[in-house]
Amino acid sequence: MTETLLVCATLAVMGLLSAFAARRIAPGKARLTMQWGLDGKPNWSLPRGLALAAMPALATILLAALALGGQPFAALLVVAAAFIGAHALHLRLLAKRGG
Repeated sequence: MTETLLVCATLAVMGLLSAFAARRIAPGKARLTMQWGLDGKPNWSLPRGLALAAMPALATILLAALALGGQPFAALLVVAAAFIGAHALHLRLLAKRGG
């Protein structure tokens, strides 16, 4: 039960981050960068909606698999925190570099 709540809370936080970013980050751009090279130039991008949904979708799949696989709550907590942190970092970089 607590595992399910953790997964849902993680996805809710990531969804809210994406919804906020959709309004604030590079509103005129159709595509958002997913990765930057060492020189700071974009390596690849995705359509805006897909770029904002990619990390939450990956988190859904992995967290659900871990929860259903019987992993301890502490392990799920670490993975959930890592996903939220990675998503927040990606959105921060998008905001800083203009999408």
